[in-house]
Amino acid sequence: MSPAGKWFVAALLLVLHFALHPLWSQWPVAPDLLAGGLILGSLQLRWGRAAGFACVLGLMEASIALGPMGFTMLLFSLTGALVGWVRRLIYSDSDTVTPAFVFFGTAFLRLALAIFVGGDSSVGALLAYGVGSAALTTALCWVATRLVSAVTR
Repeated sequence: MSPAGKWFVAALLLVLHFALHPLWSQWPVAPDLLAGGLILGSLQLRWGRAAGFACVLGLMEASIALGPMGFTMLLFSLTGALVGWVRRLIYSDSDTVTPAFVFFGTAFLRLALAIFVGGDSSVGALLAYGVGSAALTTALCWVATRLVSAVTR
């Protein structure tokens, strides 16, 4: 897929997240399209710009969730910078590696947010919900990239 197509998918996921967030914000295992859009966007940037991009998304998420802005922005920035840095460290322009980045990035972000921002769940629930959410997010990101790839051919 071209870089423009990847940016389109990332923007689509971000718009869908902010449009559909009230529907599934109370579910324990829900797709985190913001994390998917953050990771897909960060895969296109170097680590410094990815951190800035993620910081803006963290600010937007914290303003909707009414949580602490500092921790949310910091965790999003660290996730974006880590994805951008690891992408440059491991040559990963193939579309087969992208779902692994989305899965592990979403799981890391959900676990870190649950621990540092809203740590009122048990460890087992955090692990189960984080991994379930990451798997659901990865599946939705994969479907969105395949649909956009099929339409742009």
